[in-house]
Amino acid sequence: MLRTASTCQQHHIQTAIIGAGVIGLSVARALSQKGHEILIIEQSTTIGSGTSSRNSEVIHAGIYYDRNIMPYKSKFCVEGKHLLYEYCKQRDVPYKPCGKLLVATDNDQRDNGLPKLVDYAKRNGVHDLRIVSKEDVADPYSDVYEPNVHCTGAVYSPSTGIIDSHSFMQSLLADAEENGATLALNCHVEGGRCQDGNVVLNVDGSEIVCDNVIVCAGLSSHQIATDILLQSRHQSFATYENDKATEDLIPRQYYAKGNYFALQNQKQPFSRLIYPLPDPRGGLGVHATIDLAGASKFGPDVEWLDESIDNPNDIDLDVDPKRSSTFYAAIRKYWPGLEDDSLVADYSGIRPKLWYPSLMEKEETLQDFYIATPNQHGVKGLHVLLGIESPGITSSLAIGQYVAELVD
Repeated sequence: MLRTASTCQQHHIQTAIIGAGVIGLSVARALSQKGHEILIIEQSTTIGSGTSSRNSEVIHAGIYYDRNIMPYKSKFCVEGKHLLYEYCKQRDVPYKPCGKLLVATDNDQRDNGLPKLVDYAKRNGVHDLRIVSKEDVADPYSDVYEPNVHCTGAVYSPSTGIIDSHSFMQSLLADAEENGATLALNCHVEGGRCQDGNVVLNVDGSEIVCDNVIVCAGLSSHQIATDILLQSRHQSFATYENDKATEDLIPRQYYAKGNYFALQNQKQPFSRLIYPLPDPRGGLGVHATIDLAGASKFGPDVEWLDESIDNPNDIDLDVDPKRSSTFYAAIRKYWPGLEDDSLVADYSGIRPKLWYPSLMEKEETLQDFYIATPNQHGVKGLHVLLGIESPGITSSLAIGQYVAELVD
């Protein structure tokens, strides 16, 4: 049942979830299954119109994340992958376990980078990877045959896949609504505060008293949560003694833009996903993905946006065609057959990051997902999810279950 802003005139709700992206919908599904009265508040006119719809739509295997440094990503990605494949089968959500090659393009990457990835994966419980040679990749009788790939070796991940993220989110919403959840579209959370053991949200001029509030607002999560914490601080000076206190309770999000280019005027070159080794600047490199129709796209790159940007609405999502020069160079490392004028600017997505390269050292712990609970910030019933980037879609069902256990 889709509702408009007028729905928000109600005065009390057990659990409000701010954000109807893949994470908010997964949390709504999990909590509604536990019997919670759920109101999902979304500022856009449709679900999943932010980060959830501007990504590579990849089901990740759980390869990259050191569980000692990024415990949430390593745990939720692997658990979420299994949950997601099973969910897609049960709900007829379009997906394809097409597999992925992570390619080394020099001997150092082959001899050191590939074994490191396999080791990370094994420690995370992913045991289906195998290192293959460049001869395997070039062999038409091999199960990893990709004749257009140039590499010195590769890691093959058979459990990596692709998914129709929009169908997935529609299915999550249907599950939540079947259990009584209500979706309020075109509703803007303008602030909030704690009051008498509840969280009071100001939504389009109306106040909603909530037993629980889960902030899953993607790029806006930090702003919304900070406002609630600041207003709550003014209600209790004993808890929040100075202006800096709130900043210390939850980290700020910064923004890294990922640009994508589509392939034109050339035959589709690959039958599975092709990834370079991870980009030390903060991404997984300019990789080649295919959609469920078999069309190829390349990206994302890593374009750090100005650290002064605090409002996601100020971000320009257009792709600068001039960035194609770096794409050609990166792609030709593993596909030398890419011809000039074959890339066209497609779309971009924004990653919420908890660190910024010119302001702080790259602490590996700041690359993990971040879930702020009442024990941390002191506001009863308030849970805040920050830095939810890749592998967010893969992890979504596992995150939903985890947050539901925290709240219930």
